[in-house]
Amino acid sequence: MRADHDVLVELPGLRPPAVHTLNADALERIWASVRHLPMSRFEHHVLERRLTGPCAQRDVIRALADHPVLTLPVGDREIRISWANPAC
Repeated sequence: MRADHDVLVELPGLRPPAVHTLNADALERIWASVRHLPMSRFEHHVLERRLTGPCAQRDVIRALADHPVLTLPVGDREIRISWANPAC
C-alpha cells in the first residue's frame, strides 16, 4: 500500500483534474459532484456504494494496486482516479 494517498481525480467534461488526498471525505465529495448526473438506478446504486460504502477507500486503493487508472462509469461520462504521483 502506498504511504501517500494523493490521487488525481478526473471528471472529463464536468470538472478539471484535481489532486485529492484519498479519504472518505474526498470520495463523498466526488459522489456529491456526480450523483445528479443521468444514470440508471442500478448504476446510481453501484457508484454510490463504490464511493461512499464502508470499504470505499480500501477498495479504491486495491483497484489502483491492480490497474494504474480506476475508471468508473457515470451515465455517458466517467470518473478516472489514478495516483497523483505514480513515480513514487
